[in-house]
Amino acid sequence: MPQIAITFALILGLVGGAEAQTALSERVSLAHGTFSNGGGLTIATELRPTTDGRTALCGVWSESESQSSYTKGAAREIVRLATVYVDGQRIAQNLGDLPQIAPRLDYAGAPAGCILTTLTWQTGRVPEVFMPRKQISRSSGGGSGPQIDFAQTGTGAMSTALEVIPLLVRNSRTLPLSSASQVIEGRYSSGGGLRLAAELRPINGRAHLCGVWSDLPGQDAQTEGLGREILRRSHVMQSGQEIARDLGNLRRVSARGDYTGAEASCLDLKQPWRAEQAEVPLTLHLPDTVVYRSTTPKGQTVIRFGA
Repeated sequence: MPQIAITFALILGLVGGAEAQTALSERVSLAHGTFSNGGGLTIATELRPTTDGRTALCGVWSESESQSSYTKGAAREIVRLATVYVDGQRIAQNLGDLPQIAPRLDYAGAPAGCILTTLTWQTGRVPEVFMPRKQISRSSGGGSGPQIDFAQTGTGAMSTALEVIPLLVRNSRTLPLSSASQVIEGRYSSGGGLRLAAELRPINGRAHLCGVWSDLPGQDAQTEGLGREILRRSHVMQSGQEIARDLGNLRRVSARGDYTGAEASCLDLKQPWRAEQAEVPLTLHLPDTVVYRSTTPKGQTVIRFGA
């Protein structure tokens, strides 16, 4: 029987049942790594007791959805090389058997696989995952590719590769925002935040949402680079109806107090333009969500974002 299956069989008898034992809790611990050309990976783990008094390491890993072709496949190899320590004692290495899932801001509740360890169970222990520094070099056709460095730092799987925006959006025209654009901002509980400015504009007879966004100063290492992910969870209402969601493709600009004249990218709402739309104000909605949650031997850190 595979090791993961054996571990699940051992933990099923605990209070809470099988479902609770195969989902990460709010005590999850995160390890982030990033590539020097953008993109990265996250390993989320926690310890669980087995019915025979031993310790299971449960977890998942994710890699950035947007990354360079040079780093494709590198994340899985790094996960295989990762090691896990508890109180200075190595308890596991090669985490390749843990399931890969899509990147998330909060890994609490994520479905996890488990690896059985020889460590005797003790309440309060916290796993520490270490990923090796690595140099990645790809070459083809006799030529040499760029040298890319990987290090355990940054926002991990939430990192993106150099502001990747779909080609059609990137090549579309921009329009200067008017003084009628709506502005909203949200803040991270750890400092800094995000500001969004948007308005409806007609382009070729169709309604478009035109807008820009800015990072606000004061962010820390856990929130830098999360702006587009916040916007992907944002939406716009008009007259009580949702007219747009996922604003992640809007253009980023430097922070300013007045966005009048800022060159904005525009999202096609795929609806004919009606003149009365210009008279009805928009309501911009940013999410209220946990953007970072991790437990270390020094304690737990939870960072929220909200408007």
